[in-house]
Amino acid sequence: MRGKPLTPEKVIEKLQEALGEAILSHGMKEYTVGIAKKRSYREIWMEIDRKAFRKAVEEIFRLDYPHLHFIMGEDSGGDMIKMIYGFALYHGLPWEQVSIVLKFNLPKSELVLPTITDLMPGAETNEREIREMLGIEFEGLKNKRHLFLPDDWPEGKYPWRRDEYGVEDMVKHTHKSVKEIRKGRGE
Repeated sequence: MRGKPLTPEKVIEKLQEALGEAILSHGMKEYTVGIAKKRSYREIWMEIDRKAFRKAVEEIFRLDYPHLHFIMGEDSGGDMIKMIYGFALYHGLPWEQVSIVLKFNLPKSELVLPTITDLMPGAETNEREIREMLGIEFEGLKNKRHLFLPDDWPEGKYPWRRDEYGVEDMVKHTHKSVKEIRKGRGE
């Protein structure tokens, strides 16, 4: 059974105790909603050292079984991919929910993260999508089949990457597949 929900300040404090200097920066945002009856909720943003990612997620699980909002990867060019994970603690408790967003940079030369599917099976779809679109390997992810791309998609070609690898080939391959589909339909 759940205990009394922690305040966002207390959540930050607990994560600071557990992660120490692995927290590079953090902040809190408050949002107010409603017209006749205004309510607010708060969101914690935390930039962490990538090596502390798994420990950070485990600490969030120690506080409460979280709801996974999203897993995102962003390639803005350069040699890093920014990973962003969004969780909610105390999900389902009106106006007690605390959102936590973890951000960290992952070098393109080391695109490997531990899976969180052993803690949260529902993360599989997100991890598979990030894997096929950005080329990040999730150690321990059991199902590595493509989710969105066709099975014959060229290995090592990642549609969401902005670096120089294979963009022309991807476009040619995609258009070839579309043409084949249309030809098969008689279009």
